[in-house]
Amino acid sequence: MIYDGADKAIREMNRRNLKAFTRLKLAKWDELNIIKEVGKTYDDSVKFAKVKYKEIAVEAYTVALYKLKWEPKKATRQADEAITNDWVLDMLEEADPVTLYAFLPEAERKKQRLIEALAATENRNAEIDRALRYWTQQVGQYALNTVDRARLDAFRAAGVKRVLWMTADDELVCEECGPRHGRIYSINNVPPHPHRNCRCWLESAD
Repeated sequence: MIYDGADKAIREMNRRNLKAFTRLKLAKWDELNIIKEVGKTYDDSVKFAKVKYKEIAVEAYTVALYKLKWEPKKATRQADEAITNDWVLDMLEEADPVTLYAFLPEAERKKQRLIEALAATENRNAEIDRALRYWTQQVGQYALNTVDRARLDAFRAAGVKRVLWMTADDELVCEECGPRHGRIYSINNVPPHPHRNCRCWLESAD
């Protein structure tokens, strides 16, 4: 399905982040070391996320072109040219209409907040667990965003002008997304997902 690659990457990032945040609980508790260890935890996670997001984007972009009947070698070449490190960086610096923050500035805020919390609390493990929970949500949301943005860029590269909003069209679809099922939008005027973890997707309507 559309988000299978993202889900696989999310599981991989979650396992890695769980280990890293668990290691924080064993860190030496002095201020300088906490600043160092928390910084390393977030910085390493961001670095790994950039790698995974690029992989997700290349896959999503390529698959979108396959479905538009592009020849595989041409689709692969186009994806490699379009999905660069700068493409990923631009996405992570752009404010998201669902989360209302941009990934990289928010990562820095979360890092600083955890440093401050660990310096002020006696229940450090609870603060680390809370930080991991919020970080997991952020990393997962942007994995989905990566798929959506890559597919739209692939459609534009293929000359698609209109896209179709798709849902699972079952009893699990929420009240916000349900009415959008089957609606056609200009590719330059697609509404944002109405909530976090939305699994609606777009198909070419041309």
